[in-house]
Amino acid sequence: MKKLTFTLLSVLLCNMANAQMKFVQGQDKTMQQILAEAKAKKQIIFVDVYATWCGPCKWMDANTFADARVAEKFNKQFINYKVDGDTSEGQLVRNLYKVDSYPTYIFIAPEGKVLHRIEGIMPPQVFMDEADFAAKRAKEN
Repeated sequence: MKKLTFTLLSVLLCNMANAQMKFVQGQDKTMQQILAEAKAKKQIIFVDVYATWCGPCKWMDANTFADARVAEKFNKQFINYKVDGDTSEGQLVRNLYKVDSYPTYIFIAPEGKVLHRIEGIMPPQVFMDEADFAAKRAKEN
């Protein structure tokens, strides 16, 4: 019985450790395609505008986005779109949403309206609270 409990606990912990946010990458789909998908699915878009050279962006990837609780919440509630602001698609997104610093996070309603915008680094719980705020704003509209 102890072996079975240990094995089940090990599998559960491994699965939690491997939980990651699932992002659609900017090189795979355009913002316009993501907007169309969100409208069809009636789902909020979460956009991460980052740069490969950005230290705070790397910190968020390694810490907040890697947190199992964040991954579970965002994978369930949002279409997660990650776009490098230095690419041509990223520049279109930056111009469309007036992004001038990295990282910038934008929550967009299925109809295309910006619900909430935040910048910089934040720990997992604060980040999830920001997501809840965006979801609440979507329900109010």
